[in-house]
Amino acid sequence: MIMEDTVVGQLSWVDREQRERYGFSLCRVFDPGGADERYDLLGVIEVPFDQRHPERVADQLHPWAIATLRAGGYGFGHYLAELTGLDEDGEPWHHIRNAHINWSGTTVLVPAPD
Repeated sequence: MIMEDTVVGQLSWVDREQRERYGFSLCRVFDPGGADERYDLLGVIEVPFDQRHPERVADQLHPWAIATLRAGGYGFGHYLAELTGLDEDGEPWHHIRNAHINWSGTTVLVPAPD
């Protein structure tokens, strides 16, 4: 099927069979809860996702985030991990589940509610 891109005015192929993609993303949150709250995207990985059993991958979000923080040597701060849909460029565009993590640089400081 061919559709016109109204923004650019060009034609492009649209694959109706294109599967939705999902991933885990990890952001560092600056000034959490403040007027200047902002996010620095640290990374995204694509994960398999079965919509009939979303908990199978969603339950791995927090352990993945902790392992990523440890392996990456990330310092003290507040982090946000999300199970998210991915756009065509592999970037997060909507979240399904998230986990807030207060990180000491080596371990979780206080388990925050999801």
